[in-house]
Amino acid sequence: MRRVMLLLLVLASGRAAASGEINVLTDILHTPYPPGCLARSLPTAPSSSDNQLFNEVISVPSIGSLNKDARIRVTVWRSGCFDPGMSVVLVRLQKVSGQFPVLVPQVWAEAGTVEFPEHQAQLQRLPASGNVGATGDVVTTAGETFILGVDALSADGSGLFAPEDYNGLFTLELSWTAFSPHIDNAWTIIDVEPYSMQLDPPQDIPRLHGRMSGQFTFDGIPSTGLQLIVGELVDDTNFIFAIFFTYLNGEPTWLVANTGGEPPGFPGVEMGLLRITGGEFFGLGPGVFNPSDISVEEVGSIIIEPLDCNNILLGYDFAPIGLGMGVLEGNRGEFRIAGYDCNPWQ
Repeated sequence: MRRVMLLLLVLASGRAAASGEINVLTDILHTPYPPGCLARSLPTAPSSSDNQLFNEVISVPSIGSLNKDARIRVTVWRSGCFDPGMSVVLVRLQKVSGQFPVLVPQVWAEAGTVEFPEHQAQLQRLPASGNVGATGDVVTTAGETFILGVDALSADGSGLFAPEDYNGLFTLELSWTAFSPHIDNAWTIIDVEPYSMQLDPPQDIPRLHGRMSGQFTFDGIPSTGLQLIVGELVDDTNFIFAIFFTYLNGEPTWLVANTGGEPPGFPGVEMGLLRITGGEFFGLGPGVFNPSDISVEEVGSIIIEPLDCNNILLGYDFAPIGLGMGVLEGNRGEFRIAGYDCNPWQ
């Protein structure tokens, strides 16, 4: 009964939250994997056979059936993240036989090897979509990959499922019991092996996202830095604003760049750098200068590519003003942005 009631709550919350979420790479992180580990397009298969944790065709009940009259293929694997020691577990379901529809099961997880997992889990279509999963939807014949999210607290609130548990050995249960309570053993238990950096490589490239906003500095270059702001808008796009603090002819100066309309999960961005001159010190008060006194000149461009949650590659080209081109590695440091760590589990 407990699991049936939880199923009803999951289905209700799924319908309520089906719209209105913004920036699925970073919002509502009730998940044990870091933001930006995967983009919105999920892989369709493991990276190799060594990366495969489970791949079997199992018998399951279809809607309204009193027996296991359908078969689906279940494939489970890990995809490494760019944050050290972190991975994301992926589950692919594909209907292979049966006359009637099969529903996406309830999902449960527990650290170690157990018979009865107590932590409710979700099969998520999008990263960081909280505790809204696909349970109760229809398993397709084409197949669909889901991200496995796991609630931190157990159903009775007594146990904790931490990122260390998610990246270690844990038990995964796929259960159709709530849909077909009269069928015995309407579930499958899977042992999910621990994350291995050698066997579970990333299946994506690093992505820029809002939690990478901050002040980046460069080793060996004092009093110089890049202020990066990745803004997340209500139409599910990103704008990027960058301020480069540096020197020209021995005098401190700042250069600005911005762009907008980037989709969530963009891998990098190229922007023109503008030098703004002609104003006066703000402390002199209003009316000392006006917009016509300000001139804007494009002096070069930058390319920003993420390496991981706290590091970026910065390519620069200042050929228009004769200062050459090159690449720097910037480090954000352990700053919190808007009250959040870049990776909330670190």
